[in-house]
Amino acid sequence: MKSWTEGIIQQWKTDSIPLNKGALIEMIAETEIALGFRFPGEFTELYLQTDGFAHQESSGCGYVIWPIHRILHEFRESDNKNFIGFADLPGHHQTIGFLKNKKGVFRNSDQQSSFADTFREGLQWMNKNTSLLH
Repeated sequence: MKSWTEGIIQQWKTDSIPLNKGALIEMIAETEIALGFRFPGEFTELYLQTDGFAHQESSGCGYVIWPIHRILHEFRESDNKNFIGFADLPGHHQTIGFLKNKKGVFRNSDQQSSFADTFREGLQWMNKNTSLLH
């Protein structure tokens, strides 16, 4: 039986999305310290297998999953230190991510709105409903 991460990764490969190699656990831990935020276990599970999309422009699925270094860069550049982005919808000025003080996955547009309770549910929802995120 496939794990949920294998299913997500296989979908991206089927959609011809080039993926980065997995991140090192040390890199994830260092990023958590710099962010002042502990990623959910599901996030770490996926990022150990793939450190986001290899290309940061629009993908075939309508969103882009960021590598760890971009998550940290975007956080440092942002004025909102409560929001940790991990994906975006190119051309739609929306970032998908976590809030430090709430559980779930959120859109950081004009107002932050949750659309999934967990990282896993968020990715699965994004894969099925990208058009609804715009």
